[in-house]
Amino acid sequence: MLKGIRVVITAYTASFCAPGMLGYQLTLPVPPLSAIYGLLSAAAGRWVAPNKVEWLAYRFEYEWKATDLETIITFERKTPDDIPTFAGRNVIKREFLSNPRLTLYLPECWEQFLRRPRYSLLLGRTQDVACVESIEPVQLQPVDEGMLSGVLLPWEVIQRGNVDAWLQSLPITFSDGAPRRPLGKQIFGVLDAHRRPSQVNAPDWLAQDPIQNHAVPVYRWEWIRNVLQRTSG
Repeated sequence: MLKGIRVVITAYTASFCAPGMLGYQLTLPVPPLSAIYGLLSAAAGRWVAPNKVEWLAYRFEYEWKATDLETIITFERKTPDDIPTFAGRNVIKREFLSNPRLTLYLPECWEQFLRRPRYSLLLGRTQDVACVESIEPVQLQPVDEGMLSGVLLPWEVIQRGNVDAWLQSLPITFSDGAPRRPLGKQIFGVLDAHRRPSQVNAPDWLAQDPIQNHAVPVYRWEWIRNVLQRTSG
């Protein structure tokens, strides 16, 4: 059993840009792990490395998806120390999610940071400002299988269980300092909360929230470490 906290974070909008898209910014319907580590970094007021989080789990819901037009103003500089100069502007289509709700499960030690975040919490871009709606104690119960939606599943779980999901290569986290670079790329299956829940059998991966009555995959530091060692550098 995992003893921790359940943190509910809400916003008006959210957007998690799918990698590799040019000219049209497609949003993922579930935030990548890198977005969760970014959220924790903002709350703590410092860069949070994955080894500082013993385990985490989350589920993401939203009301609907829409498309907006956005003006992109670009700047360029030859070296990180140069003064940025104007390079041009463009108008692109960008997807976003309305009224998102992130249910985040963490060890108890993170309550102090999420009750008084050091910096603004974001669900994606700078305009996607979020707030903590509630923080409650929780005891997640390990289960072998469950009905899943609004989550990410590693490729190894998707492949073993033959789960129907949108496959996407995503970074685990980003390096500290400029220029930032993705660390620990991994293929994940994205299970959109607006699609029919999938019955998934994944021993040692899943836990059940007895109050909200849904299952979530639990990302433990041991698994994150193995992915970083295998794919970084």
